[in-house]
Amino acid sequence: MKKWLKRSSRKSSAASGNAASAPASSDPVADALPLLAGTFRVRFNGACWFQPDDPSAPTLTLDPAECAAALPGDRIEVVPLLSAASARLFGAPDVRPEKARFRRVLSRRRTQIVGTLRLSPHYAYLVPRDPLLRQNIRLTDSPSALADRQGQLVVARLVPLADLPAGAPPAADFHRVLGDPDSPSLDIPALLADHALSPDFPSPVLAAARAPSPTPDPARRDLRSECILTIDPHDARDYDDAVSAAPLPNGGWRVAVHIADVAAFVPPNSPVDLEARRRGNTTYLVDRTIRMLPEDLTVRVCSLQPHEDHLAHTVEFTVAADGSVTPGPTYRSLIRSRACLSYDEVQAHFDGAPLPARADTPDLRAALSALRAASAAMRRRRFLDGALDFALPEVHCTVDPDGNPLSFEKRQAPEAYALIEECMLAANRAVAQKLDAASFPAPWRVHPQPELDQWTRMAAELRALGVPGPAPATSEDLNRIARTVADSPLRYIVTLTLLRNLQRAVYSPSAAPHFGLGFRRYLHFTSPIRRYPDLVAHRLLTALEDGLPPPLPASDIAELARHCSATEKESADMEAESLLLKRIRYYSNLLARGENGPWPGTIIALNPKGLLVELVDTLQTGLLPYSALGRERFTLAPDDYVATSTRGSQYRLGQTVDVSIASIDEKNRRLDFYLPSIPPRPPRPPKKSPAKPASSKKRPARKPSRKRRH
Repeated sequence: MKKWLKRSSRKSSAASGNAASAPASSDPVADALPLLAGTFRVRFNGACWFQPDDPSAPTLTLDPAECAAALPGDRIEVVPLLSAASARLFGAPDVRPEKARFRRVLSRRRTQIVGTLRLSPHYAYLVPRDPLLRQNIRLTDSPSALADRQGQLVVARLVPLADLPAGAPPAADFHRVLGDPDSPSLDIPALLADHALSPDFPSPVLAAARAPSPTPDPARRDLRSECILTIDPHDARDYDDAVSAAPLPNGGWRVAVHIADVAAFVPPNSPVDLEARRRGNTTYLVDRTIRMLPEDLTVRVCSLQPHEDHLAHTVEFTVAADGSVTPGPTYRSLIRSRACLSYDEVQAHFDGAPLPARADTPDLRAALSALRAASAAMRRRRFLDGALDFALPEVHCTVDPDGNPLSFEKRQAPEAYALIEECMLAANRAVAQKLDAASFPAPWRVHPQPELDQWTRMAAELRALGVPGPAPATSEDLNRIARTVADSPLRYIVTLTLLRNLQRAVYSPSAAPHFGLGFRRYLHFTSPIRRYPDLVAHRLLTALEDGLPPPLPASDIAELARHCSATEKESADMEAESLLLKRIRYYSNLLARGENGPWPGTIIALNPKGLLVELVDTLQTGLLPYSALGRERFTLAPDDYVATSTRGSQYRLGQTVDVSIASIDEKNRRLDFYLPSIPPRPPRPPKKSPAKPASSKKRPARKPSRKRRH
């Protein structure tokens, strides 16, 4: 029997308190299987599936008709379904259920919902703003009490599970009005309200953050005389990492990474700590940052501002000429940054320009030279050791004060950014090795290698793209493929193919390799201002340095890993959604002005309805339906990589195509394209029933049909 199935327990699941449940099953096969806990997921097409808590367990599909009580992101309980024949083999190692039956909701991810208020004669309801919520939410308030709020964007609080009948759909209480659903200024506030995430902190948390007192630490080393600097984006306001480097007499370099010692100011289980844990991480949206810690801490107290004394935790390591890294000591320190430089300023210096006057000193130039050489050597070695050497560009959106999107640009990864990235990776790895050697439990950062079906799908897509060479099976194969297409038009679609067939990196209580980085052990340590697992790693390392036992038991680490993986995913989803909202509004504004393209795009997928095209400039995806390709009838190949018409025309995965916008559905965040050479067909007028002559004859009564109508 699979390990993940063995670990499931019907008894432990049933003891989790009140929850909305489905009717009991009468299926003896289902009743014989253990219950599983995990997350309820929904796709835009309404398909539902179950993501188990155990990362080694397979995802299972659900019948949407059974899941009316659940909302996307809820923790639910299901029973895996096996056929009767499979049930007789239950316990065999090759049995892997693919479907599950929904049992009940264990807990809600959401506490509130944002939507447009609608009234019927008998009740009020919300039409949810989130397109993944496929059902309207009935409100407990009377329609007459909300009559003046009809059509407005409002926030409603979900009725607790314990107050709902078993299996009942979600209900909510009206809370507050946001305003006009079409206002661009409400895009992000509505998104935040939908996720119950606020930039504001509770009063006790703010009070605790305004008067922090560092933990006494007589062993802290004084490094204020060393040449230390920070390198960050030009618009950064908090600085949680600083670096220093110098060449060694016998070759190679000594590098030190100095991380803001947030743990010295945030005691475990304090108001600030509990709120930081709840948030899990900082969230970066299009026009604002939702911090994990209050601004007093992140910008004033802990941030490694230049020309100020600050507490840090230092990780030293040496880098050989071949890029191999030897971890050195770790210790708490007192530092004073000489300068704060932006990536652009450092990149300009590497390209031949002088440093800004505030930082143009011989020792800073020497430090940058050593950092540049050491990071380049580490980067070369990391890729030789199997780290993945490819990534997709990021898109940055500029908005005006009213929330209207003005422009989009792709962020590149200059050498200056890679310099800091390599130093942070080496520091994280050094701390991971130290905690692993001491057998300390920790929230490890793990990245499993692709599963067999992902390797298979990746190979099939690469064949469809015409990429030469054998099917990939290792990280070295993936790098070989990426290098093969590095200077070809296929570079983007091949990179996308590789990345979308990889698993997601998560936090785990079990130490395991990181496939993408090629590290045997890895964790996050270098960003305690914006990631809670990093703050925990600081506490673990401090205890180890002081000869104390681990401050957290393994059971707490396991729950922390699950929670922080969930908050990280939610933040990533919110960041992507905030960008999508502005992209949709951007193209909607263009369309309203009569600007509908054409724009260059790439076919990134094919489905029975048409071609999914991603625009090159903004990475916005839309559907080019087969009906917009002329009067030819297209047939999709069994592998979904080619569509061929009856006349021999073809559209293939990875093909470039210029498209114009035919229509935009802002509610469902969908664009439909057409080819500029084939204007979109005008909508057909509704059919009218032809007038029938009057007749004096009575029509004979129709015999009742025996066929049941549902």
